[in-house]
Amino acid sequence: MFAPLEPSGGGPLPDRGRLRNAVNALFCTAGVAGVLLGGWALYDSHRSGQYRAESRTAIRQACADLVDPDAVLRLDGGRDRVSADEDAYGHRLDPSDLPDLCELRSGRPGERDRPPYLTLKLHSLPQPGLHVLDPDDEPFDPWAPGRPTGDVTDRIAAPLPAPLGDGRAGSHTARAVTVEAVCREDVAGVTSFRATATARYGEPTAGDRWALAAIARTAAVRAAQRKGCETTPPELPADLPAPGRDLGPADRATGGCAWYAAHLHGLGDRKRLPDRALGTPPAERAAQESCVLVLGTDTRRGILAELLAEGVRTGGPSDLLTNPWWLRTHAYFADDADGTRVKPFTGGLHDIAAGQAGRENRVLYASASCGGRPAVFGMTTAYRYDQVLGPRLDEVFTAYATTTAERHGCTGLVLPAPE
Repeated sequence: MFAPLEPSGGGPLPDRGRLRNAVNALFCTAGVAGVLLGGWALYDSHRSGQYRAESRTAIRQACADLVDPDAVLRLDGGRDRVSADEDAYGHRLDPSDLPDLCELRSGRPGERDRPPYLTLKLHSLPQPGLHVLDPDDEPFDPWAPGRPTGDVTDRIAAPLPAPLGDGRAGSHTARAVTVEAVCREDVAGVTSFRATATARYGEPTAGDRWALAAIARTAAVRAAQRKGCETTPPELPADLPAPGRDLGPADRATGGCAWYAAHLHGLGDRKRLPDRALGTPPAERAAQESCVLVLGTDTRRGILAELLAEGVRTGGPSDLLTNPWWLRTHAYFADDADGTRVKPFTGGLHDIAAGQAGRENRVLYASASCGGRPAVFGMTTAYRYDQVLGPRLDEVFTAYATTTAERHGCTGLVLPAPE
């Protein structure tokens, strides 16, 4: 129908060969693909920007604008979509009604199976019931998923909180960081604000923990400022390594368990006493410190015959693997001491008043005054282990409370009466 185009000199256009034609076709295809991909990249970038903007709004609303949304979105390698937890138990943080929290999840609202992402909890201190001396809060979990096979007494279920620096700024675990903003002067009975940022995903890195610390610090400072509390928390340490969970020989224990190593060195007969220990790192100004002590399974097995001969109830053979014999100490200072309660055997909770000491439901507790502020020293024990130790339990507790009080410059130590 149409005559072929001809060059100016007449005749058809020259055939440049199949290879040249194929190359030209490839370039054309690549050009079209490039346009399409470039358009998709622009669209995807625009969509990601929209997602991030929506997520920032959701974070601000859920957490009362106490945190930097971009810092939250950078956790765990970065997220575009984060939304508030909207289930029956999830809600938005209300700074006027503390303690309270906000819960964030990965994904958009309405999506099913949105994985947990971040929890931010805020306290104003002092707060009744901040800590509870509860013997049912066991440091070992033989049924924990993924727990290495072997002796259950080798490792505690969850790491003890490690101090941030000298302890004034707060504390951290492997996936949570707590930062405290202390008011220069009390405001309406409030002495400080405490924020805890907890990663709810995978295994947080050291960088994630530092980011969590910054998020918690921002939240604590903003909450304090809104209440007219002037505060300048200490700078965060540069490195936040994950606290360890493995126990070591008790006679070489340090930190929160150093008192026990000193106690053992003065003893001849140790065979019923714990021989493994793990304590919080030493920190002069920490609001709390702890020590976990346990009788190793092999050591316990070696004294069963002696205990049975004395009529001491030791449990069945399976108890060796599932119910370790442990002691755990809890030292709380200042506002943390004010908020400490005991869980009695009959249920309910009761406060520990200044100058009070006692024993109940496998709990021993003492009190003292440190620099004009209260201190509480508690020890919880495993089921039946208090019977195994008998009067030696009082000896261990007295050594703990006395040594810890002296180390912190406390006076007026009140110990429970002997049984």
